[in-house]
Amino acid sequence: MTLFDVCYYNFWAWSAYFYGKIYHRIWYKNKDHVPKTGKLCVIANHQSFLDPPLIAAGTRRYLSFMARDTLFKGLFGWHISHLNAFPISHDKSPIAGIKETLKRLKDEQAVLIFPEGTRTEDGNLSEFHKGIISVARRSKAPILPCVIKGAYKAWPRHSKFPKPYKVTVTFGDVIPAEEVQAMDEDALLERLRETITKMLEE
Repeated sequence: MTLFDVCYYNFWAWSAYFYGKIYHRIWYKNKDHVPKTGKLCVIANHQSFLDPPLIAAGTRRYLSFMARDTLFKGLFGWHISHLNAFPISHDKSPIAGIKETLKRLKDEQAVLIFPEGTRTEDGNLSEFHKGIISVARRSKAPILPCVIKGAYKAWPRHSKFPKPYKVTVTFGDVIPAEEVQAMDEDALLERLRETITKMLEE
């Protein structure tokens, strides 16, 4: 990251934090579960456009983000590029996005991953994409489960503007890299889905 990128990221992270506190009465649980350094896969459910900035604001780390390649256009594309986002295609080959994810993790960065692939249509947890879980396993990085609640009601998929609904972000227990490597992809997929489902119900 350049000095400009660091300053730009910090400005928007703090802006997201105060916006969340004022407009959504956001509450972060278990922020101490977030490792301060080292590579990390943050695996979260995906409820709305609010998820990336509000989750990032609670980690106090420079997160990298997978984002749909169609978002990288014009001013908004420039904006998210300087916020550590990188493109991944859902319609074409996702190989470039997968390689970039692994590269960033190899560089000891933290990457936010939404295994559902897109925002929920109805507020319920959607199916997890096995390929994205595979990336997390191949990276040999620890995994931090994360759940955001209230964001769907605050800004559902087909609404133009967010509403002042309360949002909560909860960080789970880190799954050490050794445990991640000891599981096959199906077992890891099942464990993450069960963990996030349980956290959503709490």
